[in-house]
Order: sequence, then C-alpha cells, then structure tokens
Amino acid sequence: MDDWQWRAWVGPPAGGEGGPPAGGKLGAAFLVTETRLLTCAHTVHGLEEASVGFPGLLEGLPARVVRCGDWRRAGDPGDVAVLELHEPVTLTPATLAAPDGLNEAGLGGRTFGVCGFPRRPDGNERHASVTAFPHRGMRREWWELKTGPGDWLEEGYSGSAVYDPATGEVIGMVTNAELRHDDRADLGWMLPISHIRTYWEELDDLLPLRWLTPEARRELRELLDGVRYTGPLTADLERITGRRALGGFRSAWGSVRYVAEGWAEDRLVRYVASLGQHLPDPARQRLTSWSARHLPGAAPAAPRSGPASVIVRLERATFDNAFDVTVHTWIDGAEGPGRPTERVPEKRVRPVVEAAVAELAPKLFGREWMIEFAVPEGWLGKPFEQWYVDPRNRLPMRMYPVVVRDVERLQPGSFRRDQAHHRWRLLNQRGRSDPRPIACDAPRKGSEFQDWLEANIDFCVLVYGSRPVKSWLTAALNNGIPVMLWTRTRCDASSHEDCRGHHLLDELTAAVGEKHPGDLPRLALALRKAALVAPRDAPHCGRDLTLLWDDPSRLPDPPLAMEA
Repeated sequence: MDDWQWRAWVGPPAGGEGGPPAGGKLGAAFLVTETRLLTCAHTVHGLEEASVGFPGLLEGLPARVVRCGDWRRAGDPGDVAVLELHEPVTLTPATLAAPDGLNEAGLGGRTFGVCGFPRRPDGNERHASVTAFPHRGMRREWWELKTGPGDWLEEGYSGSAVYDPATGEVIGMVTNAELRHDDRADLGWMLPISHIRTYWEELDDLLPLRWLTPEARRELRELLDGVRYTGPLTADLERITGRRALGGFRSAWGSVRYVAEGWAEDRLVRYVASLGQHLPDPARQRLTSWSARHLPGAAPAAPRSGPASVIVRLERATFDNAFDVTVHTWIDGAEGPGRPTERVPEKRVRPVVEAAVAELAPKLFGREWMIEFAVPEGWLGKPFEQWYVDPRNRLPMRMYPVVVRDVERLQPGSFRRDQAHHRWRLLNQRGRSDPRPIACDAPRKGSEFQDWLEANIDFCVLVYGSRPVKSWLTAALNNGIPVMLWTRTRCDASSHEDCRGHHLLDELTAAVGEKHPGDLPRLALALRKAALVAPRDAPHCGRDLTLLWDDPSRLPDPPLAMEA
C-alpha cells in the first residue's frame, strides 16, 4: 500500500508558490496515475484550477480541474471530476478494484475506510470507518454508507476513496452525506468504481478488467472516443445479445464494455463488427484493423475448402471476333478434370460452353458444387444462369449456384488479382459480408467512385440498386472488389425517392447482411428461386440477379492457348 501515499486533499488555488490554499481545504481526492486524481465535481465547483496536497509528503501542488459527468447542482448524477497535476509525482497511485468484483454478496456489510479533511484547527485529515450496502442503492447511482460507532461523515469527506483497510483496494468514492447532529452524519453515499468509470472512461485503462489486454482495450477506447450510443446501436445490441440493456449507455464505448463483461467473446466480435458499420470511413478502417489484431474471433479462421466447381473461362482472341473457351473443374482446392481450350466464334460460345458443362458436371455429382464464369468485363452482366446445364433436357443453370468472375484476375501478373487477394483475405478475416449499398441515383462519377473505393480498403462487398454503369464496374474491378451483386435492369424512374432501385437495394442489402462470404453463392441461388414464384409485376431482388464472387484462391492453371 506504500503508506497510503495516494490519499490527498483538494482546495482552491494556492495564494503563493507552494503556499497554503487561499480558501482552505475543500475536500478529499485520491491519486490514480502519476498526474491525475479523482474527486467530486461539487467539491471543485466553480474552479478551473485547484491545489492538491498529499499529507506529510507534498503540499500545494497546482492542478487543472476537468469535469467528467453531468453534475450541475446538488442531487445530480455524475458527481465526478478529474484533477490533472501540472507535474507528475513519484507517489504510488491507489489500487483500484475490479468492477465485476463489486457485488452485493462480496461487499454487503463489510467495513471500509474513508479519509476526509473537515474543518479543524490543526488542518489535518480525519478518518472514519463505514459499512457499504450495495443493495441499498439510490436511483441506480449511489450506494449507501453507514458510519461505525463514534465515527461521522462531515463536509470535507467528499471525494474520499472508499477503501479496504487491509489491502488499500479502492471500491468507490464518497459523494455526499445526510448532515445533521451539528453538521455531522452517520449516513452517506458513495459512487462505486463501476459507476465512476461511466463518467470518466479513461478509468477503464487503469482497472484490472478480465477481457482482452490492457493495450487492446485502451486502443479500442481511444478509437471510439466521442462516438455516441445511438438508436441503430441499440437495435444491434438487442439483436446480438437478445436482451435490452436497461438505461442505455452514455457512449458507444459503454455498450462495448457491457457486451465484453457480460457475454461470451463471440458476441463482442459480432457487436464490434456491427458498430463499425455506423462509423465514418477512417474510423471504420481503424476498427477493422484493430479487430483483426485483437479479437480472436475476428482472426482468420481455418480455410474453408469451398464447394466444387465447373469453371468456365472465356478469353477474347486478338483477331476474328472469337473466344478461347476453357472449361475446368475445381475439386477440394485443386484443379480437376477439364477440357482443352477451344477457339470458337462469339455466336458459338454458348452451345460450346453448355456442352462442356454438361460433360464435366457429372464428375461433381455427390458434392456441393457451383458454376463459375470467368469472363471479360463486358460479359459480366450476361444472364448465364439462364443458359442450360443440360441442353438435351433444357435444364437451366440456375438450378445450381452461378457466379461470375473477372477473367483478367486469373492472368499471371494481374494487378487486379493482387488487389482482389488483399480484399478477399480481409473479407474472410471478418467472416461476414458487411455490404456497402450503392443507390441507383448515387452521384459519384467514375473518377470519384474510383477514389472512394481506393480510399476505403475495407470495402469488400458492393450491392447496387440497379445495373452499375461501366465506369463504376471498371473502378470496382481495378480496386479488387471481390464481391458485387446487382440486378441487370436499370432504374429509369424520374424520381428516386421511392423508386424500384431503392426498394431492390434495401432488399438485397438486407439479404446479404452479415452472411459469410462463402455462403453468398447459395444465397444468390435461394434469391433466384424465390424470384421464380414472386409476382411478375412486382420487383424482386433475385430476378435477373448477377453475383460477382471472385475468390482468388480458386485459380486453375492458365490454359495452354493463353500461355502460348
């Protein structure tokens, strides 16, 4: 306990350098860092500067007053202030109790010590023993204190630490008392550490909390500094924990702390992820980076082998308006049986592809499998799901998951492939889609859209309200966006306040939500099936749906024709 060095008094600014305070001692305080003390806001009410003293050690130290809570008058909650010393001291700060240890069973009826500075001719400190009663709370803010025989609380005890006399561990701070008996009281109240920290959030950096590391918590708290707890966060919290938090929170940090200390770690991972969606771009990027480094649940999971595939690769030939068509299979993370590359005129691409898929697909029967079209940028919007997986029986490919890919990313040395690799890795680290909606009336020009994507390296899934314009699509491919979804019909509404595109965008964004990226091909399949039975005169996000899903790890060897 280092001789109780952390117990202090506070008063008005000193009359002279190192001299006694001009107006005497106003109350108590206690040292929590080498430069900061805690006291009551009412004790230093009206002061911008104060004097601080550590009896028998240091006297008359100047300090700046920082108000932390909502206290304005007697009876207000948030009676908390911080005193910042102009120079650090070499004294040992108080030992603070863990908030989750402050429970009725452990503290109720126990005796603690307090140290105050009531007006006395000698000007010295006085001590009292108090019994804490957490179950005798007042307005969910204060705990009741009862003094021991022969002890009293008086003016001058406000701001005193309430501490265990055996260990020196501080559980809270005296705030007020019911003065009677010649301005003395045997009944008072304290703010527990668990409540003080809601008004001065930096206190969490000093507490022996049991979640994550002190460095990780401090970084997250600083990242969320100034972020308010809003209605959308309330909805996210209820959805993730399944419970409404009574009373709400003063800040986003308070809600994070609530989840971390009351729920399993996977809930914290999910809540921090949802919180990021409500932050501006720079803060969201920093939060994503923090999560990848500090949340085990947000770290890269064991690789998912993914479904088997028939991968159709189309490369435009230099001459003759022809295409090189190569059809591979992809099984257990490696290339399986395939067909040799065949150069065909454009009008023959569909029948050649359909015949090749019909030939190779049976090799995947018994597995979960899908069809991938790696095609030039101008072909990404083709209705491939309407092509036939079985031409003889006219069975459409939409019976299976169908996705498109950027064929340029399959080429060795492709910068698009390198960009996609980084974003896909981040997407899998997150384990959820976190889609970015792009409205049909979004005003971004091609260059502005490019800059927006380039600046936001954590954007991995884009959802469009209608078919993206060419400049948007090019910018997204250049920046390595690995997943995009859109319906292939344009929104031609004269007013976009309540247009078809906005309705489809909301529907599609909600469907993607927090889905794992590996689940999106089957989601697209389900949406397409739902659209088949939806009324034809009503828009549906699964109708004419294109899913660009570009996993760089699913990269068959380039065909010999391309190597040549």
